[in-house]
Amino acid sequence: MYTISLKQSFIVLYRKGQCAWMDHLQHTILTQDLETELEIGLYNFREEDGAQTSKRSKSDVGSSSYMHPQPFKGIFSKNQSANPEFYNWNKVFVRYCDGGSFTGDVEYVDPATKLHFRGARIFTVVLEELLAKGLKNAKNAILAGSSAGGYPAMLYCDGFRNSLPNTSRVKCLVDSGYFVHFKNPVLGRPFESIYKGIATLQLQGSAKTLPKSCTSKMKPELCLFAENIQQDIKTPIFISMSAFDNIMTQYTLGGGIYGCIQEGTCTASQNKTLQEMRSDFLNAIPKGNNPKLRGVFIDVVHHHTSLQKQTRWSPVKPIVVHNLAAPKAFADWYFDRNYTYLIDERSLPLPNDS
Repeated sequence: MYTISLKQSFIVLYRKGQCAWMDHLQHTILTQDLETELEIGLYNFREEDGAQTSKRSKSDVGSSSYMHPQPFKGIFSKNQSANPEFYNWNKVFVRYCDGGSFTGDVEYVDPATKLHFRGARIFTVVLEELLAKGLKNAKNAILAGSSAGGYPAMLYCDGFRNSLPNTSRVKCLVDSGYFVHFKNPVLGRPFESIYKGIATLQLQGSAKTLPKSCTSKMKPELCLFAENIQQDIKTPIFISMSAFDNIMTQYTLGGGIYGCIQEGTCTASQNKTLQEMRSDFLNAIPKGNNPKLRGVFIDVVHHHTSLQKQTRWSPVKPIVVHNLAAPKAFADWYFDRNYTYLIDERSLPLPNDS
């Protein structure tokens, strides 16, 4: 096994003789006969957030110049006991730096910060290089994404599948990246504002990257909500997420909600709002009539992302729904052993350390 550094931003692990790949968008792609994961972090949102965006450009989520080595844990682990289904896959971890779910595609360079956002081009170039390095020979492949990486794992899922015409099993995995558009305007405004900045402002200009099947029917920023594009994706997708994802709750309700959930001190009004958010979330995810095409694993722990966490995505202390652990549920679905569609029916969140 050897390591290849791609433009200092992406790490590819490739084992000769293997035919599985996993690609991860930070936040994830996977393949067994070729395996790649793309990881995307959170977003750089609005034009008025320029100072924050500039600051993040000098961190490990904004520039390869500041990135540290990325330990492979959870679904990336090469330890068979910790990761029995995917330990011997080729894995690619694409680091987060574009602030817009790999959708930015502009010539514009901000004159004040000298920043430019071309995440869509990054994805294209990375995929081209991986195909040339052996991904095209994969027998099994996964494109996965965590957090803000979940959306591009869906957006590019069919394109990823089409780039592998000889690969027998290609599926996509969304880890804590299915942020929904809440019906209550007050609850829906934070993410809508974020997505408007990504889709329409000069800094990202992501609208042209989004599916025409969606943008022809609604505002571009609404097409950054996964619920508005998933129905047009033909490749099988698995969604693993908490109905009370702690990024979704904190961005929507403010950071104070984390403490009351952890301490069990939320008021009746706060609990009612959390239940309203859960209801909207469950209504927005794919229905359970075809779990072969759309598998889901929805828990109620107040956490965010699992794939890269040894305590969450391993046999040691996995999140469990209906006596089935998330890693087992996904593996069974991926390998066509059992088409998982699981939802924890509890109406309020459990603390993050549950």
